[in-house]
Amino acid sequence: MKKLISIIFVSLLLSGNASATLKGVNKVALLIEDISKYTVECSVTRKKIETTAKYILQNSKIKTDPEFITIIYIRVIGVHNGDICSIYSRITVETNLAKDPYQLGNRGSFIFYQNERIAVGGINNNIGDLVINSIEEMMKELVVQHHEDNQ
Repeated sequence: MKKLISIIFVSLLLSGNASATLKGVNKVALLIEDISKYTVECSVTRKKIETTAKYILQNSKIKTDPEFITIIYIRVIGVHNGDICSIYSRITVETNLAKDPYQLGNRGSFIFYQNERIAVGGINNNIGDLVINSIEEMMKELVVQHHEDNQ
């Protein structure tokens, strides 16, 4: 139990936003990683994640285009042991361009924004709702950060 609490504490300590800016990122593709059966057993489904993300984006200045090279990548990983679920959620805005979008001569993957959460709870304690609410909160934080960076 102490080990689990330590992992949660360190993860929350390290979670947060990357220091890159969302300035000029106005169109993105939405990519939701496949959800494992363990995550579904914890009452978190791809449909719930997609509905939450699309709803927040439809009410923002960020437009979606499935062909665009900058993506909002949502990753949700769940495990469960008995009646206890542990779910890690991460949202990034990133691109895998071969050239640097900042034109500084760098190459590789560029992360413009990152936010992550961990939730632990019982299957019967609505852990799925907690995770979906966390994703909604992270998406709202993304939209607010986008607005602030593009003023």
